[in-house]
Amino acid sequence: MKAALEAIDRYLAERAARLFAPVLEHLREVGEARSSTDIEDHFARNFGVEGVTAACEYLADQGLVGKASTPVQLTRKSNTAVEELAFFTLSGKSERDGR
Repeated sequence: MKAALEAIDRYLAERAARLFAPVLEHLREVGEARSSTDIEDHFARNFGVEGVTAACEYLADQGLVGKASTPVQLTRKSNTAVEELAFFTLSGKSERDGR
């Protein structure tokens, strides 16, 4: 069992940039930290994909994206802000943007 899990981990680590390219590209395009909610909403709305926060956690563990927190309101009318998990790119803007 341990060997199988290690093989899976190696497989993912070797291919992470390709497997998670849409996530990495999105973070490069926005150019700033995005909350987990913002990332989840983007991928659900545009690709019908859920659970992207888990992918971001993996990418952060692999050193491919950064992890931070960002203030969010508890409700739209709330005066109270709390910190939500956020992720950001560790590289510059997309090469497609010419920056």
